[in-house]
Amino acid sequence: MNDPDNPIVDMLTVRRDLYLVMSLLLADERVDEVQNVVVWTRVFHENEVRRLMLWVATAMRGLLDLLDREKDTFSKQNCGEYWATFPKDSEKPLALTFRQACNSVIHAKEILPYRTPKRDSIENVNRVYTNRITVRGTNQGKTTRAQLDIIKFVQIAYGLTKSFEEDRYANG
Repeated sequence: MNDPDNPIVDMLTVRRDLYLVMSLLLADERVDEVQNVVVWTRVFHENEVRRLMLWVATAMRGLLDLLDREKDTFSKQNCGEYWATFPKDSEKPLALTFRQACNSVIHAKEILPYRTPKRDSIENVNRVYTNRITVRGTNQGKTTRAQLDIIKFVQIAYGLTKSFEEDRYANG
């Protein structure tokens, strides 16, 4: 029987998928150089990044919700930038917290595995894949935008998964 106080998420599976999404984003520049494979980028790459990010963000939010507030050193860590109202030229971006990044991905209208210019349509964007994911959504009727730094996100997520292993095996 499973212990109801422990997560049902397999930490190694989450780490594998964190590795995969980070690898997809960081390796794509080289893949893009292979002419016969370039068409796969938009078909497979973008869908796979979205799928992995949705799963990982959901798993991370579940783990955050299981933490005692005193032990939660992860929720407020910075992993990008967030605009509560977008576009708004006078608004400077806020720090994107890890919890907010997970929420943004879970409730996203669009997950774009590339950095997008402010005012261009997605169809006209020269897609350059970097370590950034653009997440567009809405919150209370306002358009929001988050720019998630995948390296920072993965580092925080790894620490979170590690904390559950340490708690589980600390007395055993």
